[in-house]
Amino acid sequence: MKGVMRSIVFVSSLLWLTGCVVQKDYVAADKATFDAIGPEYRAYVESDPKLDQDQKARRLRTLESWKIRLQGGTP
Repeated sequence: MKGVMRSIVFVSSLLWLTGCVVQKDYVAADKATFDAIGPEYRAYVESDPKLDQDQKARRLRTLESWKIRLQGGTP
């Protein structure tokens, strides 16, 4: 019985640690994507004459929401 409990604790610990690493890698990749795409997308939205003010505002809010989530906050 002790061996089974140790195995369960060991596997649970591995899963928990792996989850933390995966999340950090995901956030790092998402931030890199934001840093690469965000400024160019903002410039496009702000300068596109085909977008009305509501369309621009909605897109810029989406971009800002993405940035806030990357910083660990909630929009």
